[in-house]
Amino acid sequence: MRTRTAQRGLKKRFLLLSGVVIAFLLLYWGISFSEELPLCAGCHKKQVEGKELHPVMKTQGCVSCHTKPHSKTAKPRKFLPATGVDLCWGCHDKTKFSRQVQHRPVAEGQCMSCHNVHVSDFPKLLLSNMPDLCFNCHDKAKFMNKTTHPPVAGGMCTSCHDPHSSEVEKLLISSSPGLCFSCHDKQRFSGKKDVHVPVADGLCLSCHEPHASAGEKLLVKQAPELCFNCHTKSKFEGKKVMHSPVAGGLCLNCHAPHQSDSARLLLAEMPALCFTCHDKSDFSHKNVHPPVAGGLCMSCHMPHFADNKKLLPLRVNDLCLECHPQVAQEPHAVSGMTKVGHPLASRRVKVVDGNRVKLSCLSCHEPHSSDWIRLFRYRANTPFEICARCHKKF
Repeated sequence: MRTRTAQRGLKKRFLLLSGVVIAFLLLYWGISFSEELPLCAGCHKKQVEGKELHPVMKTQGCVSCHTKPHSKTAKPRKFLPATGVDLCWGCHDKTKFSRQVQHRPVAEGQCMSCHNVHVSDFPKLLLSNMPDLCFNCHDKAKFMNKTTHPPVAGGMCTSCHDPHSSEVEKLLISSSPGLCFSCHDKQRFSGKKDVHVPVADGLCLSCHEPHASAGEKLLVKQAPELCFNCHTKSKFEGKKVMHSPVAGGLCLNCHAPHQSDSARLLLAEMPALCFTCHDKSDFSHKNVHPPVAGGLCMSCHMPHFADNKKLLPLRVNDLCLECHPQVAQEPHAVSGMTKVGHPLASRRVKVVDGNRVKLSCLSCHEPHSSDWIRLFRYRANTPFEICARCHKKF
């Protein structure tokens, strides 16, 4: 019984002595720490007032950079072991700032032209929010126009650009079109039968401004001037007859700018494309001209311009004879029923409804479709019935 009481007494004395030792050590260390890591904020209040504090200050304190504060043996400038960017490399990976293309402030070691070294009210210790920070150097007017790229409008400069260094020109995060596909659906620009050459080559910026534009879709220029950067303008000028969409510069009414499953980047196959403007009923009568039935609109018409009416590549009679050469060799109005022959495109004669017109194949025949035999323009069930349309005395 006495032995247990003695043991308990020794245990109490040991705990008491241990407490005294720990208290002494804590007091000693506290004084030591207070001398080594003084309460800097007591004097340097501005360096700690803000939403974002430099992470190293939170973990290791001010002396992680100011190694010997107020020490006579320290280097004189701010008590730092190094100056400028060399101090930053003590923590930050230099390789991230030393790639092929460097932001000018980075290349010149001007970290503090963008960052506050101690504290900031903005993320990443920036001096101000983006894009206002960027506009300290970059002309704001170049980023504001009628149409603004959404990332630019949202001040998301670093969604496309690395602020420090990059292996790609303009400090881009990656090359185009890969960068563009981080937002835009790649399937809309690849995979179809016919891809516009600039699109296939990833030359997005040959047609689009990356930041802002005075035109729609961030285009560098508006069509057709934009198209003429590559396509020869003279081929679309000075012609007698111009297709209405061409004359109006409406290239995109017929052509897709990026890709298409139809040849020549057409929005649809012919004749469906033509029927977006032309009335389909005019081409769907009882008898249909074979080229029309086959959708071969461009076998008779030029799509952009021509020197002949109706965008024909040749004069109407010559064009018809391309497919119907026998007409000029057999008994017909073209070759002549008699020795003199029927006047055809040789002089003006009085025809339907008192109109004086120059005779041609189209005087009797519809070029597209008709409800009468031989594509006759007027009611006729026999070839000679068409003659009565002009020769009423017979």
